[in-house]
Amino acid sequence: MGNRSTSHTLGKDNQMLGLIDGFYRHERGATATEYAMLIVFIALAIAVGAQALGGGLGNTLTNIGNMISTVVIPNV
Repeated sequence: MGNRSTSHTLGKDNQMLGLIDGFYRHERGATATEYAMLIVFIALAIAVGAQALGGGLGNTLTNIGNMISTVVIPNV
């Protein structure tokens, strides 16, 4: 009778370990998904920031170019 109780306990232990392993694997997948979403949001922020900065920088360079084109170089 002692063997049956021990066998029953070991079966439950293995079943519990299987459940824990399943949760661990599920958590690893969730972590990978969270990292992927974080990378996407960072890339999106960089793209939006670069577009906004690029437009402003383009306007600034155009203004500088226009100002330089109006400069008269004296003949010596």
